[in-house]
Amino acid sequence: MWDGMMDFLQRGLFSADMADWITVCAYMIAAGLSWRAANAAYLRRAAHERMFWIGSAAALVFLGINELFDFQTLLTIVAKMQAQSAGWYDNRKPVQYAFIIGLGIGGVVITLALLWFVRRLATSVKIALAGFIFIGMFVLVRAASFHQVDAILVSGNQAFNLGSIQEMAGILIVALASLGYARRTSRAS
Repeated sequence: MWDGMMDFLQRGLFSADMADWITVCAYMIAAGLSWRAANAAYLRRAAHERMFWIGSAAALVFLGINELFDFQTLLTIVAKMQAQSAGWYDNRKPVQYAFIIGLGIGGVVITLALLWFVRRLATSVKIALAGFIFIGMFVLVRAASFHQVDAILVSGNQAFNLGSIQEMAGILIVALASLGYARRTSRAS
C-alpha cells in the first residue's frame, strides 16, 4: 500500500507539465507577496491583517505543493482502497454525494467565517479573500469531478486549459491584493 502511494507521489512530481510548473510558480510568488503583506501588517501593528496574510502565504504554499502532488487524487485512491476492503465500493455513490455536500457545506461555513473575520479589515484583505473564494470554488468543482464539468475545464489550449486559467485568475487576485497592501503600507511610512 505504501509503495503504491509513494509511486503515486513520485509520478505526480515527474509527470507535471509546463502549465503545472507555471501554476506552482504563481502560487509561490503569490505566497511571497502575501508574506510581504504580513510584514507590512506587522509594521502597521495590524494583528488581524497580519494573521490573514500569514494564513494566506501558508495556504498558497500548500496549494502550490498540491499542484504537483495532487493530494486529492491520493485521497481518492486511499478512499477507494478502503471502500473495496470494507466491501461497500459498489454502493459508493451515496458516500460520494455526501462527501461533496459536506465539502460544499464546509466551504460555505469557512467562507462565512472568513467574511465575518475580514469585515473590518483593509480592502486589500477583502479582495484577497475574494481571490481565495475564486480558487476555492475551482477546487470544489474539481473535487466534485462531474465528467461534464471536467470536460469544460480541460477545454481550450492543451498546455494551459480553461481550468488552469481560472485557477491562475484567483492566484492573480490574491497576488495583486497583497502587493497593493504592502505598497500602501510602505507609502504610509
